[in-house]
Amino acid sequence: MVTATSNGLKLNRFSRQSKQAGFTLLEVMIALAIFAVVSGALIRNAAQTVSQTAIAQQRTVAYWVAENQLNETRGQPRTEDSFPGLGSDRYSVTMAGQDWEVLMDVESTDNPDMRRLIVSVSPASDTDYVIVELTGFVGKY
Repeated sequence: MVTATSNGLKLNRFSRQSKQAGFTLLEVMIALAIFAVVSGALIRNAAQTVSQTAIAQQRTVAYWVAENQLNETRGQPRTEDSFPGLGSDRYSVTMAGQDWEVLMDVESTDNPDMRRLIVSVSPASDTDYVIVELTGFVGKY
C-alpha cells in the first residue's frame, strides 16, 4: 500500500478524497422501480375497490326492488278472486335512478291455499343477467 501525504492528511490509493453526497444513479433507478411496482398494485387495488362498491350498490338496490315486489303482493287484500294465479308476470320498475326488470313466477305448493312467489330482478338493459332472486309465500286468506 502506497501512502502519500497532502496537507498533512495521510491517504492511500484506495481511499477517496471526499465523502460521497447523495445517491448513485443505480440506487435512484432501483427506488423508482420499487415505487412503480407498488404504485401499480395500489392503483389496481383502488380500481377493484371502486368496482366492488358499485356491484354491492347494484345488488342492494335490486334486493330492495325484489323485496318491495314481494311485500306489495303480500300486502294486497285476499279474496277468492285476488289470490295470485299460477304463471309469470313481468314488470318494469325504476328505483334509485335505475331501471329494473322484475319477473315474478307464481308456483303452486303442496298446500292449495298457498302460493310460492319467486321474484327475479335484472337491469332493464340486460334482462338475462339476474342480480337478485327472492322466494316468498302468500296465503289465500
